[in-house]
Amino acid sequence: MTDGDQPQPARSHGRAARWLVGLSAALSFVIAAGSAYGFVAYKQASHVGPKIDLGADAGSGSPLPGVEEAVGPCVEDVCNYLLLGSDSRQGLTPEEQEQYGTNADIGGENRADTIMLVHTDPNLEKAIILSFPRDLWVQIPGLGSDKINAAFEGGVNGGGPARVAATIHQLTGLKINHVLYVDLAGFQGVVDTLGGVDMCIPAENVNTPGWVDAEGTQIYYKEPGYIADPLTGLHIKPGCQTLHGDQALAYVRTRHLKCDAAAPDFFRISRQQQFLRAVINRMLQPDKIAELPFLIKPIMRNLVPDDQLKIADLAYLVGQLQGISTGAAEFRTVPGTAATIDGLSVIKLAPQAQQIFRAVRDGQQLGPIGTDVFTLSEANVPVLVVDRGSGGKADEVEQVLSEAGFDISSGVTSYDQYGVKVGTSEIAFALGRDAEAEVVAKYFPNLPLKQVKGLPDDVAVVIGPNYEPAPVGGQSTAEASCPAP
Repeated sequence: MTDGDQPQPARSHGRAARWLVGLSAALSFVIAAGSAYGFVAYKQASHVGPKIDLGADAGSGSPLPGVEEAVGPCVEDVCNYLLLGSDSRQGLTPEEQEQYGTNADIGGENRADTIMLVHTDPNLEKAIILSFPRDLWVQIPGLGSDKINAAFEGGVNGGGPARVAATIHQLTGLKINHVLYVDLAGFQGVVDTLGGVDMCIPAENVNTPGWVDAEGTQIYYKEPGYIADPLTGLHIKPGCQTLHGDQALAYVRTRHLKCDAAAPDFFRISRQQQFLRAVINRMLQPDKIAELPFLIKPIMRNLVPDDQLKIADLAYLVGQLQGISTGAAEFRTVPGTAATIDGLSVIKLAPQAQQIFRAVRDGQQLGPIGTDVFTLSEANVPVLVVDRGSGGKADEVEQVLSEAGFDISSGVTSYDQYGVKVGTSEIAFALGRDAEAEVVAKYFPNLPLKQVKGLPDDVAVVIGPNYEPAPVGGQSTAEASCPAP
């Protein structure tokens, strides 16, 4: 947006595009890169690689327990997509296996490291992306009580996706219509196909120089100012940067950073949601939408869909992304509490989770439940930018917010149009929205926080001519503190 341009409201391109944009986002550039037009894109989107059979156990040929009730077609365009990411090292080079560990190092390849359910409902004109903590203690059909990631037993080719689908159905009451799977090598391939992902990362987890624990082994990092996790290979500086495949993978997988101790699963989910929102923000920009048809084929080489998922049909519909808002996707986390069962550290389902499942089943709005589970993700914080004669600086602030993974669907507005008295160059927030404002403040450490009575938005970043940007992540290790749980 140039100086003097006024923000335009998102144009409507029909219900299908609005709810499919949420799906495209949740697939984290998987289906988003399936924005396509016409016959050529249809041919590109036809997946010719391996596919998941949800009907039977690959070993016995008979249905797994609970699967027949758990899977089925979409009903009246209301669909549930199960997204699975595993820790399998298959496809990694020997050097990468040394960096991330081999399958033997992690006790086998059949672990579902990431489990997300994407619910699309044309009546809501949005998609809900629901993350399940991998340590959630559940009943797994045919196996009994265990952590939810154990439901992936058998792996992608041995009934793992079908068993996870049956587990999710039993837990939520929602039928699973489609499944999409990606392993570590596939994730890296998707990110690198996109040319990397631009992200802004705060300084709160800086932990070098010093000794960093790697499951009992202490590793010393000499260089100051880095965020490091030897277990995932993460080694980045805070600030705005392009994450390529290896570091993007490390960022969304890490769960042992300085601020993660209270609830590692939930802090990792928060970063995954932030990462996905940053991808959505980038994908919905006009220049990127124009590129997407050419990315479909290379993207799909890195993914394994179920045998009923018609990627080409989704690609055609998501081709209407222009004018759709990033706010069409809502992120939620299944709430739970830490517990110990038979010596295992687990997450027990919180009663509020049933409210989420019921609302999704009934096609109701979720409200704030599930947005703040131990930590508040940037992905769940909508931010408006108010331009108070900034001379273009407000647009730069919006870009930082976009790359930090905030919901920027409110866009930029002028001070005269806003109609609310706010100061010059500050983070204004409404009553009860101090937590959201503090998340924003991590990226603008030189802006004061101010509660404003009657503010119509949760958070508004006001930028005036006197604003001098400070480097994101420019705080020292001592200044950057962990957010309160």
